[in-house]
Amino acid sequence: MRFSEIICNEELKQRLMQMVDRDMLPHAIMFSEKSSGGALALALALAQYVNCRHHTDNDSCGECPSCHKYRKLIHPDLHFVFPVNASKDISETEKKRPISDYFLPIWRHLVMSNPYFGEQELYDAIGLDNKTGNISVYEAKRLIEKLALRSFEGEYKTVIIFLAEKMNQEAANKLLKLLEEPPQGTLFLLITQAPEKILPTIISRCQLIQVPPISKEESKSKPITNENSMYSEVVVGLLKAGLGKNLLATFPVWESLSELGREKQREFCIYTENYIRNIYMVANGLPQIADINPNNEVIIGEFAQRIKPSFYEKGINALDQAMTAINSNVNSKLIFCDLCNRLLLSL
Repeated sequence: MRFSEIICNEELKQRLMQMVDRDMLPHAIMFSEKSSGGALALALALAQYVNCRHHTDNDSCGECPSCHKYRKLIHPDLHFVFPVNASKDISETEKKRPISDYFLPIWRHLVMSNPYFGEQELYDAIGLDNKTGNISVYEAKRLIEKLALRSFEGEYKTVIIFLAEKMNQEAANKLLKLLEEPPQGTLFLLITQAPEKILPTIISRCQLIQVPPISKEESKSKPITNENSMYSEVVVGLLKAGLGKNLLATFPVWESLSELGREKQREFCIYTENYIRNIYMVANGLPQIADINPNNEVIIGEFAQRIKPSFYEKGINALDQAMTAINSNVNSKLIFCDLCNRLLLSL
């Protein structure tokens, strides 16, 4: 993947290439982003640039053998770590100690199709159903084995760790040792959406780079997905039920939400908060700073006229409480029954 092919802040792209060209590249970089913010695409472009045999000061060449292998994500010196769990798609033996290697064909297909995917899309692709992925100590041990070998072709052995905050304590401690005494010619590229969940000692050994959110204009170039279409329909139905004080109409809503996996439940709450904020901005005459899907403009405009001002703070607070309860593994039916009631009473 070349820098010219990815959606990202141009200044940041130039900064990364200059770090390589001026021999100022650290052994570990941590990219901090919002969900689906493009850090994975950026890490892949940097990894390809580092090992390209004929890169210029603007990009990797895209033509050398190294670039061809990076494009297909099959370069022998490129290693991936991402959160996994037991899945129906792997053998019974592999289920006991699942690691990223067991899912690499699916991972490659997902990344090459759309490198801007989110956490739940990864879990759906590798068949985790309602489970949450994690990066275990077995993953760390396998990584140590790989890095003990000399590089096959490239100048650098590159390790890309996607969602590094998913490391458990044992895995984090082993990674810390690798970062303290990195094998020669190894580049670690960590991607996180929650740096506060990562050991401070790991963060201190990485150069932290904040990846700016993809702008509304840039997002038009991202591959189109329908991941939030279901959430949009649910939110619209819920708000209409609340405005009509139709308690019965909320029953199928909270029942269906309670059957989702924890990650999808969190996604729904975040989506709903953003939806409510967009209504608030339109209601206050600020549609230009609202990130509104064109398909939702009419209905959001209608809600902005009908919803009373006191709802917004109460609605956001109710969703925040729901996310806290989800993280605490409270019974899902209780969470979403309570959430729907709170939203209805607030409207």
